[in-house]
Amino acid sequence: MSDADDYASAVLERLKKAGLRAEADLRNEKINYKVREHSLAKVPVLLVVGKREAEEKTVSVRRLGSQKQEVMSLDQAIAALIDEAVPPDLRGAAKAKAG
Repeated sequence: MSDADDYASAVLERLKKAGLRAEADLRNEKINYKVREHSLAKVPVLLVVGKREAEEKTVSVRRLGSQKQEVMSLDQAIAALIDEAVPPDLRGAAKAKAG
């Protein structure tokens, strides 16, 4: 198991604790191969972690239908995903409750 696999497992645990549905792909395949495979399977959001992300404690976020990836801290990624997971009709109520 590599450092990136250890970090990926930690990321998975944090996502699940935040209430997000997530899976890790720790197969011994190249990252680009796995990204392509999951994109073809229409996974809406991929958090990609490799050696660099493990060292910097970041994640690369790739969205279905976009070639662009955004690198951000794990905390930023989780906050963004939680915000996206709240249905639009409940967003106002959630913000009013939080405020």
